[in-house]
Amino acid sequence: MTLRSSLVLGTCLCLLGIQACSSLPRQLAPPRAEVVELRIVQAGFDGQRFAVRLDLFNPNPVPIPVRFVEFDVRLGGEGLLDGRSAAPFTLPAGGTEAVEVEVFSNLVSSATRLLAVVQGPTNSLEYEVQGQLTLDVPLREPLGFYHRGQVPLSLAQ
Repeated sequence: MTLRSSLVLGTCLCLLGIQACSSLPRQLAPPRAEVVELRIVQAGFDGQRFAVRLDLFNPNPVPIPVRFVEFDVRLGGEGLLDGRSAAPFTLPAGGTEAVEVEVFSNLVSSATRLLAVVQGPTNSLEYEVQGQLTLDVPLREPLGFYHRGQVPLSLAQ
């Protein structure tokens, strides 16, 4: 390859990279996240496996390509569940995308306490979720999110 063709190729690659970065606005509003489902998949003396479903809402007028989402959920003011999505996805403009992740934790010390919550009158737990979306766009900072609420706890079917 000659020096001239190397320069042309390099310039084209730079312009392509700039175009990819410019497809998203400089400032994006952070997404909103809500834990909408929490299921106990397995409970034992050594810990619990949960399925956590997050609904992510994009308040921006453009779709957001996401490489992965990482999050921590604090249940009932106690221990943490932490998760990471496995596959890339696109968060639609002004729309919602559901992300489900299985996580393992030993945060609840007894299976009887979990069953008491599931069988209780409200069968729900207070939670706080915080995390970030890592964008599938070069040179962009992750978008953070935080939310508190209540989520029903159920046994996996």
